[in-house]
Amino acid sequence: MKANNKLRGSKLYNSIIYCLAVMFITALVIAPFCKSFYSYAATEDVSDNSEASGRTNIFIGEEESTDLTNNKERNSTRVVKVGYYIIDGFMMFEEPDIYSGYCYDYLQKIRSYTGWEYDYIGDDEKINFDDLYQMTVDGEIDLIGGITWTEERAKNLIYSNVPIEMEYTTIYVKKDDATYSAGSYSKWNGIKIGLVRGTNYVSNIKDFANSNYFTYKANYYDTDEEMVEALNNGEIDAFVSGSSHNFSDVSILAQFNPSYLFFATGLGNQDLMNTLNQALSQIETVDSGFKESLNFKYYQGNGVRNINFTSTENLYLKSIITNERKFVLLANPDNCPLSYLDENGNPTGILVDMAKAILDSIGLSYEFYIVDTRENYIHAINDRKADIIIDYASDFSRSEKEGYYECNTYFNTSLTNVHQKNYNEFDTVIKREGDGIFKNTILEYLSGTENVLLLESIDATKDYIVNNTGACTLMPTEVAGVMVKQEETNALIADEISYRNIDYCFAVNSDCGNYLIGIFNKACESFSTIDSAEIISAYDPDNYRNNSFKAFIYDNPVYGFMIVIAGVIIFFLLNFIYVGKRNRKHVENLNKQLTIALDGEKKAAAAKKKFFDDMSHDMRTPLNGILGLTRSVIKNGESVIDNQDYLHKIEDSASYLELLINDILVMSTLGKVEYELDLKTVDPGEVFESIKNVALLFAQERDIRIVLRRKEIVNLPTILDYSRLEQAVLNVIANAVKFSHANGTVEIDLTSRMLEDNKVEYTLNIQDHGIGMSKEFQESLFDGHSKEDRGEMTDHAGAGIGLSVVKNIVEKMDGRIEIKSKENLGTIVTLIFVFEVNPGSIVEELLDSKYEEVSLKGINVLYCEDNELNMDIVCAILESEDANVEKAWNGQEGLDKFVNSPPNTYDAILMDIRMPVMDGLSAASKIRESQKEDSKTIPIIAVSANAFEDDKKASKEAGMNAHLSKPVDPKILINELKKYI
Repeated sequence: MKANNKLRGSKLYNSIIYCLAVMFITALVIAPFCKSFYSYAATEDVSDNSEASGRTNIFIGEEESTDLTNNKERNSTRVVKVGYYIIDGFMMFEEPDIYSGYCYDYLQKIRSYTGWEYDYIGDDEKINFDDLYQMTVDGEIDLIGGITWTEERAKNLIYSNVPIEMEYTTIYVKKDDATYSAGSYSKWNGIKIGLVRGTNYVSNIKDFANSNYFTYKANYYDTDEEMVEALNNGEIDAFVSGSSHNFSDVSILAQFNPSYLFFATGLGNQDLMNTLNQALSQIETVDSGFKESLNFKYYQGNGVRNINFTSTENLYLKSIITNERKFVLLANPDNCPLSYLDENGNPTGILVDMAKAILDSIGLSYEFYIVDTRENYIHAINDRKADIIIDYASDFSRSEKEGYYECNTYFNTSLTNVHQKNYNEFDTVIKREGDGIFKNTILEYLSGTENVLLLESIDATKDYIVNNTGACTLMPTEVAGVMVKQEETNALIADEISYRNIDYCFAVNSDCGNYLIGIFNKACESFSTIDSAEIISAYDPDNYRNNSFKAFIYDNPVYGFMIVIAGVIIFFLLNFIYVGKRNRKHVENLNKQLTIALDGEKKAAAAKKKFFDDMSHDMRTPLNGILGLTRSVIKNGESVIDNQDYLHKIEDSASYLELLINDILVMSTLGKVEYELDLKTVDPGEVFESIKNVALLFAQERDIRIVLRRKEIVNLPTILDYSRLEQAVLNVIANAVKFSHANGTVEIDLTSRMLEDNKVEYTLNIQDHGIGMSKEFQESLFDGHSKEDRGEMTDHAGAGIGLSVVKNIVEKMDGRIEIKSKENLGTIVTLIFVFEVNPGSIVEELLDSKYEEVSLKGINVLYCEDNELNMDIVCAILESEDANVEKAWNGQEGLDKFVNSPPNTYDAILMDIRMPVMDGLSAASKIRESQKEDSKTIPIIAVSANAFEDDKKASKEAGMNAHLSKPVDPKILINELKKYI
C-alpha cells in the first residue's frame, strides 16, 4: 500500500511539474509578441502627439505672423476716444474705474489685436446717446459701439464691416402688468411710452404704431435708468429700448425691427476703421466662439439666457409656481444616450439633462412619469399620461393627431444608417415605434429596401442586424454611436446621413393650454450652446463601450490568439486531471432536462388556463348585452316603448352566444368542426338584419362605429344554412371589432351577382383599421386556437377559434375566404358564398302558409323536462297559443303518463334528452315500443341543449320526429307543432 501511495504521489508530482513547464514555455512564447504589440501601440501614440504638436505649431505661427504684422502699430500706441453710454449688460461702470459689459469686453479683445489704448467719454458724465453720436460725427470721439445702421447715419459715419451683436426694438412693461396685451393694438391707444433721446428707437416705434394703427404719448429721457425709474413711478406705461439691454422686473410687450449693432467712427477716420475691420476679421476667424462667450457672460444666468417673458406669461408662471403645480415629464427609456434609465431606474441622458436645465431656468417644478420599455412609452403618449414629452422628434402631423403642441427645437442631430461592415446592399430596414423619424421620405433614402420590420427595442435591432447581412436601421447619430460601441464583435458601422436631420423639442399636452408654448420657446432659444456642448460631452459614446471578454478579444486579436493557445493547453491539462467531472456533467444535464420538462408542463397548464380565460371573455360580451338589456326591461316595466327593441336585441345576442358555445364545445371535443349543413330556403337579407343588432351591441362596448352598406343585392330566395351563415359572418365581424383601435370604424360591404345554373354569389367585405396581423401569423391563422402574441393585443382576449370555424363553413358552402392584412394598418376579410336559388320557393311558401291557419288552441302537449326554468319558458310559449301542457319531470314520469292515459289523450310530446331516472332517448324508444294505440303516430319532438349532428341523428333513431336546440326559438317550436298536428 505504501508503495502504491508513493507511486501515485510521484505521478501527481510529475503532473504538476509538467503543467508548470508548459505554462513557462507559453509565457516565453507570448512575451515577444506582447513587447512588440506594446511598442506598436506606443509608436501610434507618439505619432498622434506629433500631429497634435504640428497643428499647434502652425497655429502659433499664424499668431506670430499677426503680431509681426501689427508690430509697427503696437510700437506707436494710439489713444482712441470711445463714446461710453451706460447700458446695463452692454456698457457698465462702477466706482472706482471699474468697467464691464458686452461692448467693453469686445473693445478689450480688439485692443489685443491693435495695441490701442482707450479714453472713455461719457462714463462719469451725464452725456446722453444723442450727444455722443454728435461728438462722433464732429470728430471729438473716435469710436462709438452698439449703434444701428440707418441711411441718415451712414451719411455721417463709417460703419464696421462686421456687426458685433443683433437686437430687436423692444417694448417693455412692468413684470406683472396685464393692462396691455400683445397683439391687441386697438387697446393700446393713448399708451404713455418712454424713449431715450437721439436713439433709433424713436423712429422705430413711430413706424410700428403707424403700421398697427394705435396712438401713443412719448416721454423723452436722457438714459435708460431715467426711463426705468419713470416706469416704476407710474409716469409712463411702457418704454422702448433694445433687446440687448438687461432690465429687471419687466416683461416684453412686443419685439420688432431686428437690426445689427456695429462700431462706427467719423468720416475722417478711415484709417482707424481699416485697422478695426482687420481686427474684427481676425476675431471672427480665430475666436469664433467669442461672441457666444460674451452672451453667456452678460446675458445668461446659470447657463441659460436671462429670459424676458410677456406680462401674460409672467402672470401664468407666477400662478403655477404659487399653486405648486408640478408638471409630469415623459422620456423614452430606450434611446441611449439621448434618453434612458440609469442603474437606479431614473431617466437620464443628453435630452433629459437639457430638459432639466431649461425647466430649472424657468423655475418650474416637475417629476418624471417613469416607463421601463419602449412599448409602455408609446402607451403613455397615446394615453396622454404626461404634461410634457421632452424628447419628441418634431413632426407636426404626428403631434396634431396625438393631441400635443410642439415647442421650438432645442436639440438637433443628424440621421445615421447602422449596418454590417462591408455590406451596403439592404433588403430590410428596421424601425422602432416611438422614434418618430420613420417617415416615407426617410425610408426613400433606402430605395432598394422592400421589407420594413418593426422591432420592440434597440437591443433587438442590434441583434437582428448582427445576424442578418441585408438589414439596416436609421437612428440619431448619438444613439448609433452607442450601438456600435456596445456591439462586441465590431461587426457594425454607422454611416451618417448629413442631409437628414432630426429636431428634438418639447411636446406639450394640449390639456395644459398654450401659454407654456411661448414660455418654452423662449427658454429653448435662450439655452446656451456652451452648456449644451458640456452636457453632450458628458455622454461620450466611449463611456458605453462593451467591456466584456469577447469584446476585448475582438478589439485585440493578437492577445486573443495567445489566450486561445493558452486556453487550449490548459483545457487538455484540466481534462486529463479532472476526467471524472464528465459524469457530474451528465447528471446536471439530466437535471436540466427534467427542469425543462417541468417548465413545459407548467407552460401547458398556463396555456390551458389562458384558453378558458379567453373563452370566458368572449362569452361575456353577448352575455353582458343580454343581462344589461333584460335589466332595462325589468326596470322600465311593460309600458316603455323601447322594450320591444330591447327584446329583439336580447334575442340576437342570445343567438350569438349559442353559436359561440357550440363552436367552443366542438373545438374542445373534436379539435375541428365537423357538421352537415341544415339547408333551408331563406332570404339572406334576414341574416344581415340579425347581424346588425348583434354587431352594433358588440361594437358599442369598445366604442367602435359599424358602417353597413348593401350594393346591388339579388333579392331571390336562396337555399342555405341560416345559422351557419350568420355564425361565419358574426365571427369575422367580432374579430374586426376586437382588434380595432378604440373609437375606430368597421366597414361592411355586401354585394351579389347571378351566376349560371340558378346560382347567386354573395361577396362580403369586412374591413377594420386596427392593429393588423404579421406575415408569420397569417400563415397559421386558420389553425384551431391560433393567436398572435403581440403587446398591442393584451386587452383583446379571445378563444382564437373564429377563423377556423369560418373557413369550414365557407368551404361547406362552396365559397372561399380571402384575408389581406398589414401590421398597424388593419385587415380586410372577404367572404364569398355561392348559393342555389330555389325556383320553387313560391310553392314552398304556399305550403308553409297553410300552417299559419292551424290553431294550437285546446291541444294537449306532454312536456318532459327536469329544469324548472326551461319548463316555465316552453309552457309560456305554448300557453300563449292557448295550448294545454302536462308536465313530467323526467323520462320515466313522461313514459308512465303516456302509457297510463287513454289513447289520443296527448296531441304531441316534447322531450328533453338529458334527465334523471330515465333520459329522453330511452323514454322515446319505449313509447314507440309500447302497445298503446297512438304510440306509433304521436309526434315526439326533442328539445335539447345537445345541438350536434350526432345528437340529431340519435334523436331520429330513438323514434323522434324532429330535434330542436335550446335555447328554444318560439317561432320554430310553434311551426313544428303545427306541422305535425
